Amino acid sequence: MKNETVKSNIPNTSVRASGERRLLPEGQISALHYHDELEFITVYEGSLVCTVYDREYFAEAGDVIFVNARVPHSTRRASPSRTGLLQFRESEFNDTEITKIIKYSMRFQSQVSYPITVFRDPDLFRVINEILDESTEKRKSYEIFIRSGIYRILGKLYREGILSDAERLYRTREVQKVLPILSYVNANYSENITLEEVSERLGFDQSYFCRIFKTATGATFTEYLNFVRICKAESMLLKTHSSILEISEQVGFSSVSYFNRIFKRYLNCSPRFYRNVVCCSI
Repeated sequence: MKNETVKSNIPNTSVRASGERRLLPEGQISALHYHDELEFITVYEGSLVCTVYDREYFAEAGDVIFVNARVPHSTRRASPSRTGLLQFRESEFNDTEITKIIKYSMRFQSQVSYPITVFRDPDLFRVINEILDESTEKRKSYEIFIRSGIYRILGKLYREGILSDAERLYRTREVQKVLPILSYVNANYSENITLEEVSERLGFDQSYFCRIFKTATGATFTEYLNFVRICKAESMLLKTHSSILEISEQVGFSSVSYFNRIFKRYLNCSPRFYRNVVCCSI
């Protein structure tokens, strides 16, 4: 499985827009891969199949396939087809201070919500089509029109609950209460952080802290802490030559066997497999 690097073709953005829309023959478009960008495929003619977690999703002319960030997927044309492609990083268009603090919570929630959606929505189809036209024609101020369209797309996904809106979450009382702990974990994940310690930091008893933390983040404190550590380890496996034992210690795990077990829980493979297979395919 390949961790795909998406190359932007819109200046000063993370956006990749492919509006060529040529009729292409039946067959595979992409092998199993994932990337940090949200992906939208518009089908103008023919039919497309997107496979996610061994389940096939079919789309026909007029449909839009949405694939969430970091979701392993492959695509193929079930018949000769004309399609368009839009990819971009959500964080570029929703990068507030609160988003930076709760980014791991949002990514944790995305593990279990809407990895893929097939829309039959003329308005969404039209907005993406306008973005693809702007990227192709490159008329004056086209980048501004593209950004405007992307905000409209995100607004729809937030409104329908397909994506988690950080600002909406921030307005909840529970998230405000645990924000200092989210920030603390992001900065000190490598330390021996205990439930007793974080509860005391907020002046709460442990049972009350556990309850509001789960309400605010969708995870227990231990799940959240482990998830942040795995995210950090994933980056280190990609970017360093440190051993798996060294990485497990550096991100705060007390044993490499526990690290291996938690890593596999979230990424569906061992750290060694991830480094040897996934990283080498980049």
